[in-house]
Amino acid sequence: MDKNFEKLKSETFVTGNHRNDIEVEKIGFDWANKKMIARVYTSLHDMFIMDFYGMKRSWTNIIRHMFAIEGKDINTIAVNGYYSTIRTILRDIEVIQYNGSKGLSKGKNWDRFFGDEDWSWFVTSTWSGGQGTIVK
Repeated sequence: MDKNFEKLKSETFVTGNHRNDIEVEKIGFDWANKKMIARVYTSLHDMFIMDFYGMKRSWTNIIRHMFAIEGKDINTIAVNGYYSTIRTILRDIEVIQYNGSKGLSKGKNWDRFFGDEDWSWFVTSTWSGGQGTIVK
């Protein structure tokens, strides 16, 4: 293949503005938040196993679990407030709910979130406070 064509192709589609258009059109403007949600997905799903180990179902323990399965030393990471925007979004779209001293529990959209449906049924704001909104 022509070297000039390869150069044009890489400049146009890798470093060009078309990539941003694709992210907004295909993935959505909230892709960064959904990527962070995907990072806590397994730990959130496993939060009920925490009861078995005598741990409170808390956001802090979910984040600790996430770091542990990623092989990070949880003793060197301050987890308070970490991913608080994601916690807010998950509460707003009713995937989780708080039950006072009992900790977190499943919200009414828990099964929808962990089911086969894609995540286009909710959107997230991209500002630092973060909010989630159900659109479908």
